[in-house]
Amino acid sequence: MVGSLALLVSVLVPVPAAAHAAEPAAAAPAAVPLAGPLAAPVDIVLPGTRVTVREDSKDALRVTSYSFGKMTYLRRGAGFTRQAAYQEITVAPKATKALAVPASYQEGYDSVVLLDLAASKSTRIRTVKKPLVAHYVHWNRRGDKAVLTVERKSGSAWVTSGFVVVDTVAKTAKSVTVANVDKAARFRWSSDGLDVVAEYAGGTRFYGQDGAIRRTLAKTGRPAGGEDAFTPSGRSLMTWCPSSYTEHVCVWDRTSGKLVNKVPGIKPKALWGWWDETHFIAVVPSSGHYQVVLSTLKGKVTRVLAAFSADDWSNKLYLGYTRR
Repeated sequence: MVGSLALLVSVLVPVPAAAHAAEPAAAAPAAVPLAGPLAAPVDIVLPGTRVTVREDSKDALRVTSYSFGKMTYLRRGAGFTRQAAYQEITVAPKATKALAVPASYQEGYDSVVLLDLAASKSTRIRTVKKPLVAHYVHWNRRGDKAVLTVERKSGSAWVTSGFVVVDTVAKTAKSVTVANVDKAARFRWSSDGLDVVAEYAGGTRFYGQDGAIRRTLAKTGRPAGGEDAFTPSGRSLMTWCPSSYTEHVCVWDRTSGKLVNKVPGIKPKALWGWWDETHFIAVVPSSGHYQVVLSTLKGKVTRVLAAFSADDWSNKLYLGYTRR
């Protein structure tokens, strides 16, 4: 790795203002050498950045896209290529296709571009009419549908008004306006792919694909960022703990809504989803720099996945990890 590898990656989902992430950064956990117990680690310096990613061929997830400032990159073969026409690209599970959000309207509509990564073909699908915008793509686990969050301008700010479900098989999109939606809601899929979920009044609300309220888990805190807030089994949901908690990362039972775990010690700047049932991906400060790490539910860092500088983090760096 380059130098001390104190570089890292940032997310499109900043730490929620109402949760602990808004607090000043605390002392970071002890850095773990990147040369962990890997069979064949490979260091990759991401083009256009000073970010170094360490990967192993046996990893269940890998970086397939990333954004940095106003630039977006897509993994193609062994490298990454800049996608100047898009502001966002998210790769589906199994990495056979991706959805890209163009940087501008076309004929008065926002849209997504469905990319067939094997055949190098693309299909544009309209989502919402100007002046609405639809972005923050989240795939379901089957990789046949994606949900985007719809926002409207309110004064100088953008607030959530609903979501769009994109059917990538039928190549259609359906926009849904959600009544009484949380202004900061970010929609993603439930683990079974039947509902979409988003923050609501400091908790987590499940909605049908028609926008109807299915259930609400009160006082969970905001669902975590990254591609999937649910464990691979679907049993647990990760959130930013409510501000009344000392801990920053909480895990809840998806069915009962009961608290399963409050992760001690670690105070991430961002959460990027689950690696497996007992490890999650977090961005943490480390001696003036940042690291993307794997943490256990006891707050123990077991591996460093990437490293980058404070300047990279400030430039809205986000790494998209896709499950193979």
